[in-house]
Amino acid sequence: MNEKRWYQLKDVEDLSAQEKILLTREYVNPGMAELFALLGFDWPWGASAEDMHITLKDGRRILDMTGGNGVLGLGHNHPRILAARSQIAEKRCLEFCKSFLSPYMAALAANMASLLPGDLQYSFFCNSGAEAVEGALKLAEKHHGRERLGIVYTDSSFHGKTHAAMSVSNLDDSRKNFKLLTDCYQVPYGDASALEELFRSHSKPGTAKTDLCAFIVEAIHGTRIIFPPAGYLQRVRELCSQYDVLLILDEIYTGFGHTGYWFAFQSEGIIPDIVCYSKAFGGGKATIAGYTARKSVFLQAYGKTDEALMHSSTFSGMSEECATAIETLNILKEEGLVEKARGLGDYFGGELNKLKAKYPQRVAGVRGRGLLWGLELKAPLEEAVHLIAGILGGNPEFSSTLAGAMFMAELFHTHNLLVYLGFTRRNLVVFSPALIVKKEELDQAIRALDSVLSTNWLKLCSSFAARKIFAKSDEA
Repeated sequence: MNEKRWYQLKDVEDLSAQEKILLTREYVNPGMAELFALLGFDWPWGASAEDMHITLKDGRRILDMTGGNGVLGLGHNHPRILAARSQIAEKRCLEFCKSFLSPYMAALAANMASLLPGDLQYSFFCNSGAEAVEGALKLAEKHHGRERLGIVYTDSSFHGKTHAAMSVSNLDDSRKNFKLLTDCYQVPYGDASALEELFRSHSKPGTAKTDLCAFIVEAIHGTRIIFPPAGYLQRVRELCSQYDVLLILDEIYTGFGHTGYWFAFQSEGIIPDIVCYSKAFGGGKATIAGYTARKSVFLQAYGKTDEALMHSSTFSGMSEECATAIETLNILKEEGLVEKARGLGDYFGGELNKLKAKYPQRVAGVRGRGLLWGLELKAPLEEAVHLIAGILGGNPEFSSTLAGAMFMAELFHTHNLLVYLGFTRRNLVVFSPALIVKKEELDQAIRALDSVLSTNWLKLCSSFAARKIFAKSDEA
């Protein structure tokens, strides 16, 4: 673009698809624009969104089975969430919480203490899941002191893309490009014996005194929907207590009902020392996250007056964000959506497994719980792989990973169904619909899946190629 332009808000509504794409390429990220173009997702835009549906500018109505990758636990623009935020705006409520104690932050923290089990009591609120993880790791280090800075994580883990969160995230492919934290130790996910051996190797002989401060783990590895063996979390809790290592549960992806429990760790009846959460916490509107810690853990770290503000954030405790989260919890609780997710999840999982049995040559596996499910695709036939390679100008090995992308694009463009792909496992088609989803909407998704699974790879490749060629001709 040769000429720079200043945009008013009214100008944005009149942007054409081509202008949007050009602005993204020139001023946001050209690689991101190319990835969206690959799927044919660069042209559409949702003119409106409500409940489970997105209405595109051309009038098409899309069933959203992504739940905003876990953010939209209550669907799009829930009326009670909109009303709560409007109430704060209409009152001209004091938003910025620094000079006074916020009643909204205080009430939200009290609600989290009521919601969580045991003595999980003190909460800190921030902006994103990665920031919550950073805060939890700092809390653990401060609790144990500078002589115990070792952090343990698993080989199937994703906790965020900031430096400390990335340091304990094995599945971030970009790790090699950055200087990460030292004293971070990896163990296999789901292997309690390996964790015990690591704890023992970092302890003084004959004692349980270790140089490790924390073990961070996901109750269910959400980005790839991997479950640990039954009893794993209970054994982890025992080991962390035995060696006085703080147990941090990352529930950013799985919290607030997605797995049929308020938090996935509750399926094994344990209490972590710190739990991190975000995504659905904000009701699809607020950018809010947080961690809650056991009383003794928090007070040991930040209980003194001169240490009370040692960890803080500019936007922590904003009134509208906290009010939104309060109303989110109220809706989930009053409408019984967590229990509903468990029942509907049993039904949806059963239907997905029927498709697996019907198409064994196409589906490698189905796994999930509640309203978080993944359908893993088998690699396409060799001739399809080479066809994709020719279309993309790449090599067959890279192109074979695009089976999921073709599947996702076909569901969207032909069946008006939006899904997403597993992080680092792009042949895993993921469903995490909002907890307000209806049985008939789950059935609609199953019918669309059935149709695409019955279509051979070469036909899917042809449709995929046609959309890409059409987009390039329009762009030219």
